[in-house]
Amino acid sequence: MRDFYIFLGIIFAVVGGVWLYNFTKEQKINRLKEISYKVHLFEKGKISKEEILKATKETPFYPYVLAKLKEFDKVPQTIEDENLRKFYTERLLSSYYLKGKYKDIVENPKKFKKEDFNYPSVKSLEAFSFEKLEKKTKAIAIWFSLKENYPNTYFGNLAEIKLYLLRGEK
Repeated sequence: MRDFYIFLGIIFAVVGGVWLYNFTKEQKINRLKEISYKVHLFEKGKISKEEILKATKETPFYPYVLAKLKEFDKVPQTIEDENLRKFYTERLLSSYYLKGKYKDIVENPKKFKKEDFNYPSVKSLEAFSFEKLEKKTKAIAIWFSLKENYPNTYFGNLAEIKLYLLRGEK
């Protein structure tokens, strides 16, 4: 009889644990649904910037909201995933280019490795920036590297065209 009560206790503990796990998981999902709806309201202009930043702080929506607000400089610090951080850092560099902050771009690509998925994109931003800073020899070196390392891709073809144009200007 004692073994039966132990078995029954184990069954109740397992069932209770599974129920508790599912309950907390459901609570998290419901909280994220509420925040998702607030993000939707923000996109429709019905919630203020301060309110949405407060609601999304420390959630997966926070980087998205910062990007929507074009506050790319704050995004990389909020992300743990390395690839996602590099994606938003690339977006930050793109925003620098659009703002004419070319020196900031040529200082940042050192954070990217050749293995990174967005390395050619960042390097082409760097080459474009060197062109704007009138350092064409550095730009040509980057374009040549992109042409050699990424043949028959968008960035390889872009590099080939840029090399043709830059060498033709001399």
